[in-house]
Order: sequence, then structure tokens, then C-alpha cells
Amino acid sequence: MQDIERLKIKICDHIDNLAPELIELSRTIHGQPELAFEETKASHCLSSFLKKHGFSCQPGVGEMPTAFIAGYPPHSTKRPTVAFLAEYDALPNLGHACGHNLIAAASAGAAVGLCSCLFEQWGRIAVLGTPAEEGGGGKIKLINKGLFNNLDVALMFHPDSKTQLVKRALAMVALEVNFHGQAAHAAAAPHEGRNALDAVIMSFNNINSLRQQIRDDARIHGIITHGGEAPNIIPHFAAARFMVRALDNTYLQQLLARVIDCFKAAAQASCTRLELKQDELSYAAFKPNYGLVELFRPNLKSLGLRETPGSELANIGSSDIGNVSRLLPSLHANIAICPADLSIHTPEFANAAISDFGQRRMLLAAKALSLTALDLLYYPECLKGVKQEFEGGGHNTL
Repeated sequence: MQDIERLKIKICDHIDNLAPELIELSRTIHGQPELAFEETKASHCLSSFLKKHGFSCQPGVGEMPTAFIAGYPPHSTKRPTVAFLAEYDALPNLGHACGHNLIAAASAGAAVGLCSCLFEQWGRIAVLGTPAEEGGGGKIKLINKGLFNNLDVALMFHPDSKTQLVKRALAMVALEVNFHGQAAHAAAAPHEGRNALDAVIMSFNNINSLRQQIRDDARIHGIITHGGEAPNIIPHFAAARFMVRALDNTYLQQLLARVIDCFKAAAQASCTRLELKQDELSYAAFKPNYGLVELFRPNLKSLGLRETPGSELANIGSSDIGNVSRLLPSLHANIAICPADLSIHTPEFANAAISDFGQRRMLLAAKALSLTALDLLYYPECLKGVKQEFEGGGHNTL
């Protein structure tokens, strides 16, 4: 016990020494926000930092130029391998209003902190640079290319307004809906038209009626992306985008079928042709691993931070970490970087992600992640228990 406590102190001291570099890394990414699959500068900064501290780094993995995998010891294939996941894409018009600059710096810091006391016989550290979390499904692309196949555990933190170590994420499917009709003069010859905008509006009305019969943990929402050219022309084309979400992957597919029926009914009623495009990559519901949480919690507490009381089902969205959690045990701990009444994906949250308080919480997250990874490598029985739970022998999960 004394040995591991000395190692944990060494890790924390090392991350403290890295603090100026990590804060600069976080602020650089924040100051140059890049959208999904365009994170060239962020990816380069992270890779350069990791290579400087002894990691081997392979850029452009998974056929994505801004994805990378870094490893320590360099070029090792030793198992078990604990992976830290880095996100670094920004939001359109809002920059880093989801705090991905902090995620990236914390994961990189956790990895370098851990390698300061890693004995090679214990295992290996990996850092995966995962582009396009904000709708692009970068982690799913990496899964499909086998980049997670040789990993045993995935760890990351997410900035939030509350500190919650278990927070669910909804499964999600995105749809693009196009209706094709017939243009006509809206005053002189309306009888010659087939109104595509009517089909979009009826789709929204049908879905609004459907909402009465869906489960509380499901969501359907959308926007009109094209509604016509002029008010005196019956629109020959109209389009919308929708997202369908549910806490349960099976129920999501059932609900999706009913939503598609809403579109088909609108097309039939308006005498228009429906063109439906479903995004290739669907986000899975997040599967918590409570064994990982029970390792992370005391490490976080030892650093002076406690959880915010609240339900793991409150205020949840969707993330491609859900797909990772279905493949291997995953931790996605939310740590507060701002007051509890502040919402993510807002300009105010973007400011919090560059604040001094936000940077301090990023360093704290890096330490807690690194200490938890040390527990997994130092105590093989901890890793075994986490895997047993994932495979169905522990806590019950959806």
C-alpha cells in the first residue's frame, strides 16, 4: 500500500510540473477552434506534446488525418493497455463550448503523468486522438478500423457544470429528410402544385402526435433546413434534419421505425416523394462501468473534489463514447468547471473552458484519471473485476 501511495504522489507531482505545458496546450486548442475532421492544429499540438515526453505516435489512423494513437513504452504491444481518450473538435460558431480543449489536455497529462512511474511489465499506456465527437462519430470510425481492438480499458473526463461520475448517454440516429413535389404559382395555379413544405410540416405534426406515446427516456427533435424559394411559389423541394434518441439501443430502433412512418404518411398525404438519408454512424447508449467509477471516486476525493448529488439520467445527451463503452470497459466522468446553473454548448461555457478555474479542474481531472489507471495496472484484480462486470458478471447495466 505504501508503494502505490508513493507512486500516486509522484504522479501528482509530475502533473503539477507539467501544468504550464498542459495549460498552454489547452489554451492553444481553445484559441484556434477547429470543426469535426478539421482539427489539424489540435492534433499536431497533442502529438508533439506526447512525442516530447517519450511516446511513439502514429498520425492519421482510421483513415482520418486528424486522428492519432500514441503509446508508451514506445512501440510496445504489451497488455494490458489502458487508453486515455482525447477529444478536440469545436462547435460551429461557438468554439470550445463543450470544453474539448480541456478533455484533450487532461488525457495527455494523465498519460504523461502515469508514464513517470510505469514499470513496463505492468502494461502499456495509449492515448487515442478521437476527432469529430460533435456529430461526426470519430470514435465509431476508429472502432470500425480496429483501433480499439488491443485496448483493455478506456478513460476520459468531460467538463460540465456538475461533478457526476456516472452520467448516461442516449443512443442516437440522425436523419436527413427530403421531400420532392411540384412547383406551381401559389396564386395563379395552386392546383398544379404538390407542396413539399407541407410534407415537412406534416412530418413535424405527426411526430408531435407520436411524442404522447413514447417513453420518457426518448427524444425526437429536428429543424427545417430548406422550406422553399418564395412565398408565391409552391415549394417543389423541402428538407429537414432530425435526431432520434433513446436510452435503450433496442427501443431506439423501434422508435426509429415509427418516426419513419411519420415521414411516409406525410409524403402520401401531400403527394410528394420522400427521400430519406440515415447517417451511417449511429451513437450507442453509454454503458457505465461501476467498477471503474469505484476506483475513480476515491482518487478524485483524495484530490479534494466530491460528486454533485443528482441522477445519472438527468440532462443527458449523446456521444460516441457510448459505442466505445459497448466494446470495452469505459469511464466518462463529468467534472464541474463552472457554476451549476451554466449549460454546455453556450458562449458562457466556452469562456469557462478557458478560465483559470477550468484549467485547475483540468489538472485535477488529469491526476484522477492517471491515478485510476495506476490502480488498474498495479492491482491486476481490479482490472479483472472491471472486465468481469463489463462481460456481465458484476453490476447490472442496460
